[in-house]
Amino acid sequence: MRRRLIEGIRLEKNGGGWSRETRSKQCFSQCSNVLTSQANPKDIEWKRGKNPISIEGVHVFALYYNQDKKLVLSKPSENVELSLEPFKFELITVSPVTVLAVLAFNDDGKSVQIRVKGTGEMRGFASEKPIACKIDEEVVPFEYEGCMVVIQVPWPDSSSHL
Repeated sequence: MRRRLIEGIRLEKNGGGWSRETRSKQCFSQCSNVLTSQANPKDIEWKRGKNPISIEGVHVFALYYNQDKKLVLSKPSENVELSLEPFKFELITVSPVTVLAVLAFNDDGKSVQIRVKGTGEMRGFASEKPIACKIDEEVVPFEYEGCMVVIQVPWPDSSSHL
């Protein structure tokens, strides 16, 4: 349940172009400026596509900035400002924040189990710091920063239990 909001700049639109002398794309400093824009979770067309997402009753969105590896919580009515240097981009993953159903918990509501596929860094929103994180029942190191849990997922199988 997430959508992506892509903010970016194109070389040709931001003071650059093809240089015949260097035979490459070149930035012309007198024409290159920082591009500033605003984004809002409501800018996303949540009801379009194969799997429409209902955001009725959602009061908070998690916005993950891929380049900065930063998580920001935003109300539906709040705009976030984004400034980009020439030739830079930002990919923002926007997810509605909801409360997990009681069925997602086990151990008397003390743990959550999710399935993931793949390998690499996994980041997830958590309103509180977990006591521990496990992969295939083994405790693994994790980081918790700014309501975000960060875990390195190894590649033992095509599917692991967290």
